[in-house]
Amino acid sequence: MSSIQQRLTTAATDTRLAVVISAAVNLKAQLCELNELRERVIKAQLSARKLPQPKHRNEHGAVSSCSLEIGL
Repeated sequence: MSSIQQRLTTAATDTRLAVVISAAVNLKAQLCELNELRERVIKAQLSARKLPQPKHRNEHGAVSSCSLEIGL
């Protein structure tokens, strides 16, 4: 293989390697963002559990029996 062919092969390999590294960096950034969003969702769910739940009313405005809470 001539030196020109070797340089072309090396350049092509370098280009492919750069594309793979770029994709890996992008995927890592996306994973970090997904993890942050997951943490925010978990915190929001925990916070929502602490809030008092509204009573459900039927079509007549009465509180339905399935939504009554027993206070202890």
